[in-house]
Amino acid sequence: MEDFDMDADDAMEQENEKSPKKKTLQPSGIALEALAGLLDSYTPGEMKNSRRSIATLPLQQQQPSHASSIGTPVRPKNTPQVSTPNVVAFQARLNKAEIVIEHIGSATKGKDSTERKTSPSIQLRSLLKPYKYMYQTIYKRADVLNKQLEEFEDLFLTMLNSKENDKANAVLYPIGNAVQDEVPLVGRVVCDSAGQLNAQSITLEGSSRTSKCNRVRLDVSSLSSYSLFPGQIVMVSGIYTNDGCFHAKQLTTPPPIPPPTETKIANDLNFMVAAGPFLLANGNLSALEELLRRAEEDPSVQTLVLLGPFVDERSSYVQKLQDKTYEQVFNEIVEKIKSYQIKTILIPSVRDIHHDSIYPTCPFSINEPKDSTILYGSEPSLLTIDGLQCAVTSTDILCHLSSEEISSNQTTDRMCRLIRHLFQQHSFYPLIPPNESVSIEYEQAFEHAKLTSLPHLFITSSDLRPFIKFIDSVCAINLGRLVKNQDSTMINNASGTYAKIHLSKTTDDISTGTILNDHLHIQILRL
Repeated sequence: MEDFDMDADDAMEQENEKSPKKKTLQPSGIALEALAGLLDSYTPGEMKNSRRSIATLPLQQQQPSHASSIGTPVRPKNTPQVSTPNVVAFQARLNKAEIVIEHIGSATKGKDSTERKTSPSIQLRSLLKPYKYMYQTIYKRADVLNKQLEEFEDLFLTMLNSKENDKANAVLYPIGNAVQDEVPLVGRVVCDSAGQLNAQSITLEGSSRTSKCNRVRLDVSSLSSYSLFPGQIVMVSGIYTNDGCFHAKQLTTPPPIPPPTETKIANDLNFMVAAGPFLLANGNLSALEELLRRAEEDPSVQTLVLLGPFVDERSSYVQKLQDKTYEQVFNEIVEKIKSYQIKTILIPSVRDIHHDSIYPTCPFSINEPKDSTILYGSEPSLLTIDGLQCAVTSTDILCHLSSEEISSNQTTDRMCRLIRHLFQQHSFYPLIPPNESVSIEYEQAFEHAKLTSLPHLFITSSDLRPFIKFIDSVCAINLGRLVKNQDSTMINNASGTYAKIHLSKTTDDISTGTILNDHLHIQILRL
């Protein structure tokens, strides 16, 4: 993890000093010194991702902004460039249509239908329209994160005061006020410096309501096992030591979000999911056409879900683009999709260079005709197909968490543990500060990137190896990417992967893990 660039925060503070202060934006009871430390932990390097505004011109024609305000995001200089496979490499790919991973439920064996089904009922819970970003003051951003921490304090208090725990008078102690007894603390895990989190740099930060944003060094040497990452909210029971540290004896993570409401599937569901990049070298659409052709030729496929990036900022073709605009490239992709007359849902990515690079990301379009075959969702999105609830994200949170998490004596599968972190933290992206490729608008993320209930399917696209995992009552799927760039962590060829999902009808509630497991048939296929 790169060192944080604090110049960006200094510039922001200078801008705010010039403008009149609004008391409503400043959290009450927070000392300015404590607030400064709070913001340091939440601000990534170079604003971590002040990247770009909506880009409609090729990169060579874009002029750098000379404005000193924080309202104009610019493209980072260290954006990695990758080698996009050409048509020859794509046509020469091996193992076409090979099944990479497959899960066959007991109720689906030998029951895959070849009959074309009617379009299912689709509902999208996501951002409905674009919003203004990069105008959030540092006080407002800190206030939003503080409110999130206070919500978890209430959740832990409810858990402590439950009848099962028999602690009707349980209280949370403020961080920083040393006492001799063993006490419970609730706080956010932060690193005590600009480096990467390790066992010696773990700090627990409290809320303004309970702890006035105080921090304490956390000693985890006595814990039998732990799994921590920056931004994680936990409850720790232990004692204060003479050196000012808090010696942890027990670590408690928040309980997962509740399961979805009782759901029964009245008709068989069949849909395909793929994630970008979709372009080959020179903007060739052969890979996308192959995917669309397979969806059209399979009579059982009802819906196609496509996750970005569609115009990938990392692509060597896109970075050297000169003869057309980024918007024109995206419009060519959309027209190709429309030509196949398949009900398609498009989910953007923060790597889409033609679109707002802010998280959560608004839909590509809000003016599509009602009779269009294309639906536009935001990133992330909650998608409901005939009652099947799917949490969908194109942001590589698994890779970002994997590089920041520290753990000891863990016996569970690593990917299952990372996904469980999302459910426990009630968020699609709980990592704070975020990866340098992600620019978070915290006020919007607190509302639109929040997980309020467990989905039936959790679908993501990551550079990590594709997998199908059953975590509690949720089926988690990493479907990989449709086009493999030459710097990919996967096999070095042009043949990417996509997922085909079949859910057979059932009269039982699929919110229970066993029923969902039995009625799912999932294939991750090579293109």
